[in-house]
Amino acid sequence: MLDVAADRNLESFLGLPAEVYRDDPGYAAPTRKDVLASLFRPDFAGAQRAWVALENGRPAARIVARRSPTLRDENGLPLGMLGFFEALPGSDPAKLFEAAIAWLRETGAGAILGPMDGDTWHRHRLNVGPWDDPPFLLEPWNPPYYPALWESHGFTVLERYCSKRVDAGLVADFLEPKRQAALAAGYRLRRLDPRRFREELRTIYSISVRIFARNFLYTDIPEEEFLALYAGARSLLDPDLVWFAQTPSGEDVGFLFAFPDRFRAVAAMRGRRDPLALLRFLLHRNEADAVNMKTVGVLPEHRRAGLGAALMGQGHRIAHEKGYRFANHCLFRAGNPSGEMDGGAGRVMRQYHLYRLA
Repeated sequence: MLDVAADRNLESFLGLPAEVYRDDPGYAAPTRKDVLASLFRPDFAGAQRAWVALENGRPAARIVARRSPTLRDENGLPLGMLGFFEALPGSDPAKLFEAAIAWLRETGAGAILGPMDGDTWHRHRLNVGPWDDPPFLLEPWNPPYYPALWESHGFTVLERYCSKRVDAGLVADFLEPKRQAALAAGYRLRRLDPRRFREELRTIYSISVRIFARNFLYTDIPEEEFLALYAGARSLLDPDLVWFAQTPSGEDVGFLFAFPDRFRAVAAMRGRRDPLALLRFLLHRNEADAVNMKTVGVLPEHRRAGLGAALMGQGHRIAHEKGYRFANHCLFRAGNPSGEMDGGAGRVMRQYHLYRLA
């Protein structure tokens, strides 16, 4: 195995996904810049190790082990995390898992979660299918054989997540009474102002850290890191699909972050941002046939007003008016009430697992 701490091994680490997903049309490659930013985050300096496993002298699998600086298990020990995992078909990552788990145990970690690239703001969860529908933008994507690899090394399912595909018009009709009730109570729904994009992102961040503070596995990240994560979102968004809920006095107390599913346009960039990649993006930009309802959240003190349903209703209403027949309800935790906002009109298109090793 190669230790990625040595610069000469970094290229083997970075190049492996291109081999894993060489013939996979469902893979949208991240940029090298984004991968490096995630791999070398300052908050994990001195608290991570990365390896590449070789088979017949060629990179075959990779993994990163990290100790959380904030999250603790039930015994008060730092949570360990395994992320950035990739493995070629037919490879055996057993020694990779063994080395990563041993390092975490030796350095004081307790329970180990994965796949997780450091926290829930970044890439986490395995896609476990079904694989009939094409992927949507920002969906976790991996080969179908990955879950078996994790489970064969003692990992069991800790959390389950789902994505649903719904008829946008039907859901808009179902949620319309909630939307009208919120408006009648004096709340207002305002559209994202693209002229103030950075300020609007700051508003989403400030609401998010209050909404999700008590969520399972939640970790704070600095505002500037959040802004960097969403810096490239501007070209993906339609301002008509991002909405804020306001009190009668004008305070923002909730938001819906939704965007056209421009998966094909982003996949066509092949992980690059040069002029040719941007041209490929523009050529495919208008091929979206669905809207991704990524995040909806309301401050706790206003949840009884049905604002989450009102925001989702507004998003589906606008999506339907703009000609999108479908919407994807993305990556909700199994059992979360948000999973019922389709009124029973949707179907589960994909499921995802987050694993734990005690």
